[in-house]
Amino acid sequence: MENVQNNTQQTENTQTTAQNEQTQANQTQQQNNDSKGKKHGIPDEIMIPKTRFDEINTKYKEVQSKLDELLAEKQEADKKAKEEQGKFEELYKSTSDELNKTKDDFTKSSERVQTLENVINGLLEAKLNDVPEEFHDLIPSYMSPEQKLEWLANAEQKGLFGNKKQEEPVGESTNPSNAQTSDLNKLSPIQLLKAAYGRKA
Repeated sequence: MENVQNNTQQTENTQTTAQNEQTQANQTQQQNNDSKGKKHGIPDEIMIPKTRFDEINTKYKEVQSKLDELLAEKQEADKKAKEEQGKFEELYKSTSDELNKTKDDFTKSSERVQTLENVINGLLEAKLNDVPEEFHDLIPSYMSPEQKLEWLANAEQKGLFGNKKQEEPVGESTNPSNAQTSDLNKLSPIQLLKAAYGRKA
């Protein structure tokens, strides 16, 4: 039993000793590698060759210049867009002003048309009052008020309604042409009244 325990302990000691030796060997090799590197001039960091650095630097400068060009183009495009927007706003304002002026003119014209239409309707009513009632159905109903007014004027001028005024010469006597030439002293009072009102005795 003691032999088994001694063997186990010896085995563990042997393993521990082997591990310690391995660790020391690794550390020694690491130190040798470090010292070799320092002896040959290799630094701890990796160095980039100058040609490769120049190549990368050139590409960076090219990309930077392209980026600057794109930014300049974008600024120019933004500036033009703002200018065009200003023109569109100016055009919109002028068009809006013209539209408002046209609306005002249309409103004024509509009011004037309504006023004139009222005047024409008033004149038409006045003309219709002068026309005898039995002739009203002769007036065409499909005509507008101004056309009816013109039609009535033409009809009156041609004597359609029979009330065409006879023109009396200026300066002539307005008494009936068949005025009595008899002696007024011989007439009765009724005959005198009839003669005064222009009626035959």
